[in-house]
Amino acid sequence: MPAREFKAIFFDLDGTLVDIHGPLFIAAKNALQEMGHSPPLTREHYRDAMARNDMWLGIPDHMRPQYAKLAFAYFMTEVDRTERLEVLPHVAETLAELKRRKYALAVVTSRPGDSRRLTEKLAMVGLAAHFDLIVTQSTASLRAFDKTHSLKQSAIKSGVLPHACMYVGDEPRDIMASAAAGFGASVAVATGAASYEHLQNHPQFKPDFVLHAISELVDLLDRLKADQAE
Repeated sequence: MPAREFKAIFFDLDGTLVDIHGPLFIAAKNALQEMGHSPPLTREHYRDAMARNDMWLGIPDHMRPQYAKLAFAYFMTEVDRTERLEVLPHVAETLAELKRRKYALAVVTSRPGDSRRLTEKLAMVGLAAHFDLIVTQSTASLRAFDKTHSLKQSAIKSGVLPHACMYVGDEPRDIMASAAAGFGASVAVATGAASYEHLQNHPQFKPDFVLHAISELVDLLDRLKADQAE
C-alpha cells in the first residue's frame, strides 16, 4: 500500500482491546448444551480447538447455522452481564501513547446497547478517557456484525477523511468492514479468536498488516510515517 500518515485510529473491542475467550467459551458451551451436543465442552477442548483454528469446534456443517445463532445470543448475554472488562496486555500504554501523539481514537464495536453503558465499563478499567468516540450497535443481531456504516459515521464525526483512518480488529469481518468503509488501512491483531496464520492467509479479507499483539501498533505507525517521509 502507498505510504500514508494516519490521523485517526479506530478499534474493535472484544478480542482487540479486551479478552474475548472467556465469554466465547461460555457462549459455546451453553449453545452446544442447548443443542444436545455431547460430551460437554471443556476449557481444554476449547483451547485446543482455537489452537487448531477450528472456530466451529468440530461441529458438522448442517448444525453450524443453529450453533451460530445460539452462540451469538449467549455471547451477547455474557458480555452484557460482565461488569468488569479484562483488558488485554499492553492496551492501556498503547492507547496512552497514541493519545499523546494526538491521534483521533474511537471504539467501534458490534456490541449492542447504549454506548454510555459501555463507556462506564471502559472507565472502570481506565480506558474510556483515551477515546473521542465509543460506538455500539442499535440491535443485537448477526447483521450488526457488519460495522461498515458505523465506521463511516465515526470518520465523519471525527472530522477525518476515511483514507486517513485505520481500523484495528481481530477478525476477518473487521477487515471487510474497514475496506467497505474506504479506510486507508486495516490492521488485524491475533489476540482474539482467529490465529495469526488465519488472519494473514484469509482467502477473502486480507488485512494490510497483521500483528501478534497491540504493543506492535506504535512501531507500525512509526514505520509508515518514516516511509512517507522518504
